[in-house]
Amino acid sequence: MPVTVGGRRAPAGGPRPPAHLRSPEVRVVPLAADDRALERERLLLAPAERAHADRGTTSVARRRAMLRAGLRRLVGEVLAVPPATVPLRSGSHGRPELDVDGVDVACSRTGDVGLIAVAAGLRLGIDVEAITPWHDDVLDEDWLSPAEQHALRWLDPGARAAAATRCWTRKEAVLKGIGTGMTDAVADLEAGIGEDVVLVAGWRVHDVPVPPGAVASIAMLPVGTDPFGTPTPERSSHGHAHH
Repeated sequence: MPVTVGGRRAPAGGPRPPAHLRSPEVRVVPLAADDRALERERLLLAPAERAHADRGTTSVARRRAMLRAGLRRLVGEVLAVPPATVPLRSGSHGRPELDVDGVDVACSRTGDVGLIAVAAGLRLGIDVEAITPWHDDVLDEDWLSPAEQHALRWLDPGARAAAATRCWTRKEAVLKGIGTGMTDAVADLEAGIGEDVVLVAGWRVHDVPVPPGAVASIAMLPVGTDPFGTPTPERSSHGHAHH
């Protein structure tokens, strides 16, 4: 019998892609929590998720647990199922995989700021980073393309730190969406400096509002398109985790 949770009906036979989710649902998750709140969130996690979180230091373990629980809560809300029953697992390279055809998830964290996303019909990659203080040596780093280096040189010095960090999050979001992580060819991913929406290797990349001191980006690609830009038969897609 279908169950109604949060005003939506969960279909019998397991969750299916929600018709209402036409664009990504993205949320900021505060990762700082007292012990009582942390234990409440840990109850939502599968044993393997708790074990993975606990392999880090105490502070890392707490943040991992809060981020994963936040992702479960968001997906549970979207699919209208209890968070603890969301069919979420970790795949290769730690990517969260959702056993719902056509629905993708992603998450990332920096410090006490977590970022989570879910979408139907799209592959996702997401990245949030604390703004790295500027120093001129950044212009010589090999992850920047020549055009990006040139654009940063022409920026007001006070804007360079945020612009360079945002450029990094755009590339990282795309690589997380592809599932490869950082590569030697990262400079070939032309992410631009300054625009709010860019195309990077066929991925549509948007800036994401996050608390001051950090910047974030989300990368999106329609399901049925190969992560490297080649059309493929439609298939289930998966998200990416930030460890």
